[in-house]
Amino acid sequence: MANGRTPIYVLIAAELRERIDSGELNHGDPLPTREQLQQLYNCSNTVINSALGLLHQDGYLETNTRRGTTVYRLKRYELPLYVLEADDRGRDAFNDAVEAQGGRPLQNIRVETITGTPAIRNALELGEGTTGLVLARRRMRTIDDIPYCLTDSFFPLDVVEGTEIAEPADITRGGRHVLREHGYEMVRHHDTINAGRPHKREIDELEIAGGLPVIRHDRISYTADGRAVRLMSSSFPSDRWELTYEVEK
Repeated sequence: MANGRTPIYVLIAAELRERIDSGELNHGDPLPTREQLQQLYNCSNTVINSALGLLHQDGYLETNTRRGTTVYRLKRYELPLYVLEADDRGRDAFNDAVEAQGGRPLQNIRVETITGTPAIRNALELGEGTTGLVLARRRMRTIDDIPYCLTDSFFPLDVVEGTEIAEPADITRGGRHVLREHGYEMVRHHDTINAGRPHKREIDELEIAGGLPVIRHDRISYTADGRAVRLMSSSFPSDRWELTYEVEK
């Protein structure tokens, strides 16, 4: 099994990871015992422990005294990013997408006024002549009471001050409709997607393993006259989501 360069425990972990990702092993399924894995791969207990350690670090396994080591793979949801701003349904598009797949979405919201970081100021095009004050609307989105997504939306303070967006309450019709009602309809969006190891806040609030990659999606939204009125930054645990786009010719 070894290829001469990659340690055998890494390859064993990769093979088990593939069996889990393919659905051969599902959430809650018991993993073969260490003795069974030693026989299967003809290796020592130390090698198996190292392989299982990698899978724990990557969030593929959980262990408790009653059930032993089992597969940890939550339900994966599809989020069609191309329709989040493209309709006039008058409801929260994220919630609609989750509910259509059988999930029960909830969100915990907190709002604060901050001085934008250089990255936020640059995204919202807040130059040196502005106060740089930004309203941050921070949401923890859960599905069936499990943390599934962190979404921070940043707005120039003068755009949303005094609106529903500035209140820490759910906006059932979606914040994009509030912006439109106040003369800031978003008509164009610029998306950036990257992936990496989770930061401390993501580990703590999403309750994920430190080795599980996180998909980070940033969307800057503009009005018809080109003003940037929202930066929406979301963190998605990679084991729980498929982010989809539909591109027309």
